[in-house]
Amino acid sequence: MAENRFVRSMKSTDITGKRRLGVSYILFLFILAVISITICSKSSPVYPLNNWDDANCFFTVGRTTVNGQVMYRDIFEQKGPWLYFIYAFAALISGGSFFGAYLIEIAAFFVFLLFSSKTVLLFCDRRAVILMPFIAAAVCTAPAFEQGGSAEELCLPLIAYSLYAGLKSIVSEKPVSRLEWFFIGITSGTVLWIKFSLLGFYLGCGVFLVFYYIKQKWHREFISFLFMLLAGEAVISVPVFAYFIINGALRELFDVYFYCNIFVYSVRSVDNRLLAVVLNLFEGTKSLLYSFGFICAVNICGGIYLFFRSRRMFGFVLCSCLSAFLLIYVGGRRYIYYSLVLAVFAPLGLVLIYKVLRLLHKKKLPDGSGINTVFGSCMLCYTVLTSLIWSPNTYMMAYSRSDMPQYKFAETISQTKDPTILNFRFLDGGFYTACGILPNCRFFCGLNIPYATSEQERYVRDGDVDYLITRDETVHLENYKLISIESFEAHKNSYSVYYLYQKIT
Repeated sequence: MAENRFVRSMKSTDITGKRRLGVSYILFLFILAVISITICSKSSPVYPLNNWDDANCFFTVGRTTVNGQVMYRDIFEQKGPWLYFIYAFAALISGGSFFGAYLIEIAAFFVFLLFSSKTVLLFCDRRAVILMPFIAAAVCTAPAFEQGGSAEELCLPLIAYSLYAGLKSIVSEKPVSRLEWFFIGITSGTVLWIKFSLLGFYLGCGVFLVFYYIKQKWHREFISFLFMLLAGEAVISVPVFAYFIINGALRELFDVYFYCNIFVYSVRSVDNRLLAVVLNLFEGTKSLLYSFGFICAVNICGGIYLFFRSRRMFGFVLCSCLSAFLLIYVGGRRYIYYSLVLAVFAPLGLVLIYKVLRLLHKKKLPDGSGINTVFGSCMLCYTVLTSLIWSPNTYMMAYSRSDMPQYKFAETISQTKDPTILNFRFLDGGFYTACGILPNCRFFCGLNIPYATSEQERYVRDGDVDYLITRDETVHLENYKLISIESFEAHKNSYSVYYLYQKIT
């Protein structure tokens, strides 16, 4: 009897609940986004600098783009052009700090929370939205969040929208509307030109919906959706091609973004390709459990709910999730932030939690505005406390700019007229940002590309820059001398030593 009651609760659609997000709930989600990003992202003004290598690479390319250099041709970095367009916009807002990136992160996380909430409302009444701080805190305090500003973080709202549109179609048993397919085209096109390895969700989602449309005999709708999907992708792709054609760098776009990432950047631990793929996915699973273990558990809860609710919805999400996982980790690299995009499935776990709470609380839950305000305020306080305690980044709030090697070196470097610098053999550590200097070398920092190292060594031999900066290694060069050494807690409880070299004139 208890089991039947549980199953009935899972299948309940809460049709008596209010499904639209009112202004108060939208404001609640916006405040939640501001709190989460302000505390957990190093791009926030409460931190002296976002010293994460990847974010600084993106920001440096964005700054050079604003100043007329052409990405890939004049400055080498491997992510997609739309990521650099976004960071160029951040540089227009604030060229000397990450404040612009901080505002963009808030907007992206707010949209992610918004569409995640709309996904929850497909199955629950709107009181469930007040539990969204559980998801926000779990995402932003996880190791996968890294230090703020990753490509995966910026893709969260794009994929969250597409998940919502697909689930809404299955729940309502109606085709996705033409306008929604157009926006799915825009979101998938944007993900393609930010980081194409994140397209796994769309591949799984697309395959499932194709078979779903065929089974439902929506043949006319199928042609329509394909046209609108391609139209949306074209809208987002035209600016990319226009930029590279105008600047005569179309070849560099394909050489760097596609060829290097597919054939140079990927790794294999063994010669056998099939075995290498299996090992890559096995190691990827371990990385996923480490970097995003709690969200994995929440996602499993969502899978349990959908299994009882609808096998069709379960299949849609399972296909999308597995496809996303495969494309993320099949290449062999497994940085901890790779798994962040899988947070888009977490709201479905929240649905199960809410259903169970309602099942245990047998009385009707009140929906008074006063009660919602009190409970919502408590949940926001929970977000603040959890973020401060569990975020791996909050240790850096205790530091000021004067403590950081980036700004200490900048003070020394500024004594040279029109100085040039080079991050030698390590990723962009934030020195270009702190010094307010644009790179004068294409390989402006160390990259996971073999010929990047040889090119940097050539710059040094030729004396192309005034200053070299290394991390955790000393170098012995005839034409450069060591002038400063600084140590800093680059990650929580993990220190790095930075060395500044000046060219001998």
